[in-house]
Amino acid sequence: MNMCNKKEKENQILSNKKIFTLIGMMGTGKSKFGRLVANNLEYKFYDVDTLIESDQKSTIKTIFQEKGEPFFRKIEKNTIKNLLANVTTKEEKSILSLGGGAFDDQETRERLLSNTYVIWLNTPVDILVKRVGNGSKRPMLKGDVNASINNLLSKRIKYYSTCHYQLNTHDLSENQILHKILTKISNKKSN
Repeated sequence: MNMCNKKEKENQILSNKKIFTLIGMMGTGKSKFGRLVANNLEYKFYDVDTLIESDQKSTIKTIFQEKGEPFFRKIEKNTIKNLLANVTTKEEKSILSLGGGAFDDQETRERLLSNTYVIWLNTPVDILVKRVGNGSKRPMLKGDVNASINNLLSKRIKYYSTCHYQLNTHDLSENQILHKILTKISNKKSN
């Protein structure tokens, strides 16, 4: 069942969007598929975590360790706000990839839902656990990886479910996921 907003609203919103945002938990493939989609459609690709690391000259994990999550979330929110303003002003066809917790922020969520077409890559926890391994590079994972991911998802699902389109990836190959995203964007950008 697709928990995202109704189809009529989705079509109305998507018909005038040039910016697409990928959201979801860590390990869903937001960066990977964002890059692939952008290359296929000749869109610009922006990975918010990569932009933050470049700007801060530090890894996300180090920022969390040295300055804490509130500091990181403030930078993340400002990075998304500035990025969106920039690509909107330029009318740039873009794919944005967000960190797993970025969509938790109400202001960020509302801004993205109003100005971009938001696609939730929804992947089951057991697959996420395999992909992130011991979670050593993921600052939000503490202790048992499975329990941490389940806990984070239970907090975030209410935000993710406000997306425009939910893509359940559990029984799809990488090529099928890519095809579904490309088809969704290509069908709507021609409207």
